[in-house]
Amino acid sequence: MKFLIGLIAIMGVVSCGSDDDRSNTKVEEVSVNGTWKPSRYEFKGKSYPVSACEKKGQIHINADFSGVYERYDTDASTGNCIKPEGYSGKWVYDRMYGKLTLTYTEAGASKTLQKSVDDFSSTELKIADATKNVDGIAGNDDAVLVYVKE
Repeated sequence: MKFLIGLIAIMGVVSCGSDDDRSNTKVEEVSVNGTWKPSRYEFKGKSYPVSACEKKGQIHINADFSGVYERYDTDASTGNCIKPEGYSGKWVYDRMYGKLTLTYTEAGASKTLQKSVDDFSSTELKIADATKNVDGIAGNDDAVLVYVKE
C-alpha cells in the first residue's frame, strides 16, 4: 500500500512539473505598427544598398492602422529625388497570406496598394520588389526590399 501511495505521489509531482514549464513560456507578438524605412535590397543571397533618395521613403502604420506609403527615386534626367508614389489611408496586414494592403482614396475613388511580405520581425520588414534592377543585368530581379523599424 505504501508503495502504491508513493508511486501516485511521484507521478503527481512529475506531471505537475512539466505543466509548469509550458505555462511559463511566452510567445512574443510582433507588431507591424511603426515607421519602416528602406535599408537595402536582397537578391540571390547578396545585399545591395538603397540610394539616398530611396532612404527617404517609408511605410508608416499607426496603432489604429491609419498610415502612409511613400516611395522615392532618382529622376533619370535631373538626378533629383522624386516621389513617384505617396498615399495616405488605412493599412491591413494579413499574416496568413503575407499581404500588407493600404486602402486610400484618389480622385474620389477607393484604391488599394498591396505589398507581399517575404519576412517580418520586430526590427525588419522584407517586401518582395520586382521593380528594381539591383544587379545591373536587365530583367525581372525579384529582389526583396528590406525595411528597418525606426
